[in-house]
Amino acid sequence: MRILLTGGGTLGSVSPLLATIPQLQAQKHEVRFIGTYTGPERSIVLQYHISFYAILAPKFHRFLTWKHLLIPFEFFIAFFQSVVQLLRWRPDVIVSAGGFVSVPLVWVGWFLRIPAIIHQQDLLPGMANKLMQPFAHNITVAFENSLHYFPKNKTEWIGNPVRDLTPTTDVIHIDPAYRTVLIFGGGTGAMAINEFVGKQLCEFVNVIHIIGKDRAGRMAHIVHPRYHQFKILGEEMKEALQKADIVVCRAGIGTITELATLGKPAIVIPMPHTHQEYNAAFLQKHHAAIILSQVQLSSDSFQGQIQDLLNSKKTQSELSQNIMKLQKAQATILFVKKIIHAVSQ
Repeated sequence: MRILLTGGGTLGSVSPLLATIPQLQAQKHEVRFIGTYTGPERSIVLQYHISFYAILAPKFHRFLTWKHLLIPFEFFIAFFQSVVQLLRWRPDVIVSAGGFVSVPLVWVGWFLRIPAIIHQQDLLPGMANKLMQPFAHNITVAFENSLHYFPKNKTEWIGNPVRDLTPTTDVIHIDPAYRTVLIFGGGTGAMAINEFVGKQLCEFVNVIHIIGKDRAGRMAHIVHPRYHQFKILGEEMKEALQKADIVVCRAGIGTITELATLGKPAIVIPMPHTHQEYNAAFLQKHHAAIILSQVQLSSDSFQGQIQDLLNSKKTQSELSQNIMKLQKAQATILFVKKIIHAVSQ
């Protein structure tokens, strides 16, 4: 069976797809991936030894910008590229977890009678999934609360697929005498979070800091034996998560799912004015993470929140137990079954 996975631009729309690859490969299915030209997904997808192709990804920006004038031209190019890719390989099914790069592929696939499965991770559906859902054969959702946004006859709550998080590397050498904080803002990084990270933080913890693709030139230079900076991590991310005592991150559902799987206490800083604020509110409601507002933070308060959490074993334990309750068991297995079943129908 030929299975086409598609998503990208950020790692949020890629994470649940990556979770399915080992199982699909174990069942002897041929898997390919179509992503974006500039997103962070290419290097990580290639670690799974599958073919990666890029097409243009027209995107509707949250704010009014001249770039909206380019969308019709970008979409025409993306539509043509999608036709070429789908006719060239003729996949049996298209699988997406969001991302604008997927939209023309799912639309063209519908005309070519190629079934598509889309997965909704966040509590609120994004624009890409809204555009794809009329053309999807099946829809899966990570949270029961999201079911009412989609047609009942083709939507199922399965939880959020998550990859095997067992570390396969040992390249991040931390000082065992100190606890460790992992800080990252998603696959593309987050300057608003990066700017809060200072050398003084390293005086009392190991810091594993993932700054994001193309962010190095905009970062303050920190030199300290307990400071470990990376642009992006692939398989090494499992090691970073495993070694972290607490995590500071955005509120993407892919990240939240991995934290829930490992039971990691977290400080979550949602991206303002996005769906992440709803994700963060959900975490706060279940006392599953400490939620901070980006606009109200300073370097001092950022460091203070980290120190407070590290100093409270009780809070760490409560957050760990509560976030683990949010992840539905066997989500990856259920998602793989949906993919296979879509072809056999």
